[in-house]
Amino acid sequence: MTVRTAFRDYAAAAVVVAFGTGLAAIASTYPLGKMLRPGPGFFPLVIGCLIAVLGVVIALESWSASRQAHEAPADEGTPGPDRFAWRAVLSVTIGMLAFAALVDRAGYVAATFALVFIASLGEIRRNWWAVGGIATFMAVFGSVLFIWGLGLPVNVFGPR
Repeated sequence: MTVRTAFRDYAAAAVVVAFGTGLAAIASTYPLGKMLRPGPGFFPLVIGCLIAVLGVVIALESWSASRQAHEAPADEGTPGPDRFAWRAVLSVTIGMLAFAALVDRAGYVAATFALVFIASLGEIRRNWWAVGGIATFMAVFGSVLFIWGLGLPVNVFGPR
């Protein structure tokens, strides 16, 4: 691991910790409620804390990898740091935008399928059967959880 890669990992970890801490700080200004009857600030506080812990885990993993890299003998055939995965970032972003545009017009299931299939274009080696299975699971699970379970005002199929 190069110094540049380690710095990027630490910087990313710091951003994640700062975001999680900020989210937790803002959420703590809302009523937390009780464990059996959580208030509007409870879940954002928990998510903020989990995000901050994730940032610490990223930093610890980077620290561990840099220690192992210093202890291991140098290999002449190892490539440099990987390039940024623009294809993956763009495909996920476009997939989320497609979901936002389609969910009211085509329904939750169609929007979820569009999201999963467009986001999968970011992977160079993809198995279309696996992508279809993931899309089906996400559509069924999301419909049961969000629409029927939590009462999200979105149609499963077709426009509202």
